[in-house]
Amino acid sequence: MTAEHASLPTPAATRPALVQALRFVARLVPLVILVQAFFAGRGLFLDNDLIDVHGGLGNLTLLLVIAQAALVLFAGLRGSSRNPLIVVSVLLVMLVIVQLALGYSGRDGGQAAAWHVPNGVLVFGLSLGVNARIDRSRRESAAP
Repeated sequence: MTAEHASLPTPAATRPALVQALRFVARLVPLVILVQAFFAGRGLFLDNDLIDVHGGLGNLTLLLVIAQAALVLFAGLRGSSRNPLIVVSVLLVMLVIVQLALGYSGRDGGQAAAWHVPNGVLVFGLSLGVNARIDRSRRESAAP
């Protein structure tokens, strides 16, 4: 790369359509988690059948975080936000897998059920962090 090319701004992403999809999916993740928490509370205290809805939303969450991780990898993001987004997205996939395992094995209470709630809070917080990082990446790319 010549010095002339080095001074040109680097685009934030090489595939803007995938970045748009990433933004959409990333915003769905915490929303679905919040709805999950609602159904968990209602299922535990009002209608036990809603726990099945909670579990179904958990499966949807896994699909969303896998899609998010794939979009982060393939959107061609550049800059300081790329590597942290990859790391947190892969971490989210792993934590959601753990969350599903805790949920299914903790149906009768016990240690797994006790870890299910704090892990869910961690997953929710990390999903919000991904959104903040995506917004930061967008602002960095828009800066002159």
